[in-house]
Amino acid sequence: MAKIIVEGSKKEICGSFETADNAIARMRGLMFRSKPAFILFDFHGVGIYPIHSFFVRFNFDAIYLDPEFGVVEAFRSVKPYTALVRPKAPARYLLETPEGICEKFGIAEGSRLEIVD
Repeated sequence: MAKIIVEGSKKEICGSFETADNAIARMRGLMFRSKPAFILFDFHGVGIYPIHSFFVRFNFDAIYLDPEFGVVEAFRSVKPYTALVRPKAPARYLLETPEGICEKFGIAEGSRLEIVD
């Protein structure tokens, strides 16, 4: 099973994660869930992909990544019912995580993540 780590430090962010690689999975994301999860969205192309947190019941972190898993922008503690979360630069992926992951692992613009088996 694949896990996500901070490149270079080998700190494991999560031991497993869901993927949202189709329109329905990307549309649902964390909506209507009772607890946070790790979800890696693959948009299948580089672009600006805004999200909202309508129908999300908890705060979460949203980490936008380029095609090489470099952090384009990290949003900490996105609150429920936030109308717009929009990265300032194009991204290929989005990693939604439980609140506090960015702070715990020092994830910010310029960081790089890695998926390993």
